[in-house]
Amino acid sequence: MSSTMIKKGITTIILLVALLTTAIAQTGQPVADEISLEDLKPKINYAQSEPFYQPLREKSGYALLSSAIIPGSGQAANNKWLRAGLYFVAEAVLLGVHIKSYRDAEAEQRRYEQFANNNWSVVNYAQWLVDYHEQNNLSNQYIDELRNEVSGATAAYNPEEDWNKVDIELLRKVERNTPFVYADRGIVNEFSHEMPDYGSQQYYELISKYYQYGAGWNDFGQDRDGNTLDSRYQLSWDGSDMPFNFLRGSNLAEKFNDSYRLAGNMVSLIILNHIVSAFDAFLTVRIKNNRLEAETSLLNPERTFSLKFHF
Repeated sequence: MSSTMIKKGITTIILLVALLTTAIAQTGQPVADEISLEDLKPKINYAQSEPFYQPLREKSGYALLSSAIIPGSGQAANNKWLRAGLYFVAEAVLLGVHIKSYRDAEAEQRRYEQFANNNWSVVNYAQWLVDYHEQNNLSNQYIDELRNEVSGATAAYNPEEDWNKVDIELLRKVERNTPFVYADRGIVNEFSHEMPDYGSQQYYELISKYYQYGAGWNDFGQDRDGNTLDSRYQLSWDGSDMPFNFLRGSNLAEKFNDSYRLAGNMVSLIILNHIVSAFDAFLTVRIKNNRLEAETSLLNPERTFSLKFHF
């Protein structure tokens, strides 16, 4: 059994040696040289590879689109580092100012609305309208209904509670038929505004902007310096009879509106930065591609010169 296996093994070895000898004879090289580790490595021609941003260098439209999305990117792809940095820094600064201004505006608006809720009541305003008509002998077909509605009511300076005490549609009907009565001018035109929807942006704007709503503030009856008014029912055209809280509310409202305007201006400048950067990148690539190089040779070969125009 063992002798048979030995014979088979010798025979197998002889066959392998014969095959290897044949292969070597055909190639004239050792088999080990046929396949090596170097042959298994991927062949990459680095000299022919291009950067991924190469289209931004060659196509002006791509450069325009790139800088329109990310200001300065088209310039950076074309090695215009100074301009790329300027556009990028401008974008970062403008965006930062916009975010800060918008957040400040929201915080200031909440502060103002809380101040208004704590110091202005539509109940005060409606009751003043009733007394205003009586003191100035004004006729208004809706005033009796409003008088019945607010008679005995007390301002709670809680919007949800006070707004439920006065029918806003009835209040608007009264306002449409109520004239201004000035101490030095007498009766003139009707009230300029009607009460906006409770809690709306315009509601908060009007109550600290127009004098007809001054009576809704809890310190109405005194001027800004704390002096008692001669009359609560004849308005001053210049607002000198407006109370301190009216002016304080007006200042708070102006502050958050200024912050919103600043945030909006930053958005406009950000858009402008995108537009300018985009067209700058477009022109950079277009001019580079259209660079004029004219070479003129004279008849005398020793007097040859080159004329180049670079834009």
